[in-house]
Amino acid sequence: MRHLLLFGLLALLLLSTTQCTSLRHVENIKLVTNDIDNFWRAYPAAMRDTARADVVFQEQYFAKASPGLRDYFQRKYKGNARLFARRITQRPRYYASVRQTTLAIAKQKPRILTAFRRLQELYPPVQFNNIYFVVGGFAGSTAQPPGLLIGADQTANGPGVDTSELTLVQRNRCGSVTNMPNLVTHEMTHNVQQPNDGTLLGAAIREGMADFVAELVTGTMGNNTRLHVYGNAHERELWTAFRQEMNGTYPKNWLANSEQETPEKPCDLGYYVGYKICQAYYTKASDKKQALAAMLTTKDFKGFLAESGYEGKFSKQ
Repeated sequence: MRHLLLFGLLALLLLSTTQCTSLRHVENIKLVTNDIDNFWRAYPAAMRDTARADVVFQEQYFAKASPGLRDYFQRKYKGNARLFARRITQRPRYYASVRQTTLAIAKQKPRILTAFRRLQELYPPVQFNNIYFVVGGFAGSTAQPPGLLIGADQTANGPGVDTSELTLVQRNRCGSVTNMPNLVTHEMTHNVQQPNDGTLLGAAIREGMADFVAELVTGTMGNNTRLHVYGNAHERELWTAFRQEMNGTYPKNWLANSEQETPEKPCDLGYYVGYKICQAYYTKASDKKQALAAMLTTKDFKGFLAESGYEGKFSKQ
């Protein structure tokens, strides 16, 4: 039952984008970065008196919140500014070093909109959401009724950023701010995918598909490039291990398994396996636009794997 519960929670996260208000036209998408500006106005005062940091953030950050940050604050922190302040003040060197990179997210807006226009060209039925970029204290990103809620401080690496206070997996996942178009395209891709069928295979294909589409649109692999460095060197053994579990309902050896991150082997390798299946399917197809449409609308993940021909490559010597 515990395994089923864990998988159910993951499936809920994967499906949550469907709850957001859908937009058909790129020009109607709001890319809101005001919350980042307000955070940095509050930050100096909070750090001058860390005992009252929660009061400062409540008055100068959350009281001025966008609809996205209001939702994020309630969902992630239950409205508890003290918990949020603790997340910030325990990483003083990191936050002191990411001010410029988080503020630079605003400069990524043209690249993000260009990526969305390209996505709509390739798949006209795509649905978009508003995006709210927040400083979230490493509480993750999520998709909710106001739109996509992106924890900007988790994709804020760059020259001069001090990641020494982060955990191993936080450091490894903390991509450059220039990866933001890829990240949000990945999340938007979930809007048009079909629901997971309850299996590890379905979940891995959905996540790998979002990575594949984001690369197709932006030309980069984004934050998950590291998975491919390891995966390409261990592809056969990964497939052998994944195949043994793929029809089950327990994802925690492959997805959302940050506790398994080591210096030698990254977590989240289900993204890599799912990507490779989608890549094989797309490469094999003569009509690429139709292949993308079929990929995004498939409900039969076992059939999709079979059509991709991916498994067959491992039977060859």
